[in-house]
Amino acid sequence: MGEGRSIALVRVVLFSLVMLLAVELSPLVAAALYGSDMYDVANTLLFFGTFVLMYFAAVIFVRWEGGRSVTELGLTIGSRTNLMLTVGAVSGMVAAGFVVLIALLFGGQLRPASEITSDLLVGEVIITIPVAVFEELCYRGYLMSRMTDLWGLPTGIIISSLVFSLLHFNWWLPLGFVPYHLVAIFTFNMFLGGIVLGLSYHLSGNKLWAPIAFHFVWNIIAYILFPVYPSVPVVAPELFQIEWGLSTMPGFLLGLLVLLVFLRGRVEKK
Repeated sequence: MGEGRSIALVRVVLFSLVMLLAVELSPLVAAALYGSDMYDVANTLLFFGTFVLMYFAAVIFVRWEGGRSVTELGLTIGSRTNLMLTVGAVSGMVAAGFVVLIALLFGGQLRPASEITSDLLVGEVIITIPVAVFEELCYRGYLMSRMTDLWGLPTGIIISSLVFSLLHFNWWLPLGFVPYHLVAIFTFNMFLGGIVLGLSYHLSGNKLWAPIAFHFVWNIIAYILFPVYPSVPVVAPELFQIEWGLSTMPGFLLGLLVLLVFLRGRVEKK
């Protein structure tokens, strides 16, 4: 491996470790403050601080490579930006909508309508915007593109999706809190979601608008229409719970089909 590729590999590994730090920082500090008067405020600040850390990590690593701005990772606005946003949003709606439909038809548990308030809607939008933007910026915009440069597109998508799925481990900690078969299904679902988001990034010409819109709509539907498992016990989560159940897999594949129909052959040049 040449010196340039070695340095590129070091950057990829270091960036992955920074993502791990970003994931762990908030719960570790919040746990230390649990029960104190500052807990709620600190928890909120730490949540949004995580995305500040992710943003500056992307900035620093792009500049380390000699780049000038994180917009180079796929945030430039072009003539097809609105199309990419629309396709991503529709694909995310189809994907998550399928999971909702299966739950409705076969006895899965959805959030009671009485709990879907304006406060919940506004809160989820405020939370989901930075989640979608900064996770896509880092996992697809930086990690996937750099892994693709190192190892080719298939490996780049697979390895970046694996990192994406494994760094969602806080959802099932501590060990034993969630049954192990659910941990396995959840991790695979996150991996499959990463594949879909990675392909949407590639198919839209390495632009982030489609994956951001898909990610945003998926999360909005997931956290408004479903109870937040495992914090809230649900019926048959291994079958019906979005992201935790088997119904998520065909949902993601349907979303991918929509992406392929509308994006294939319409790839923008970088």
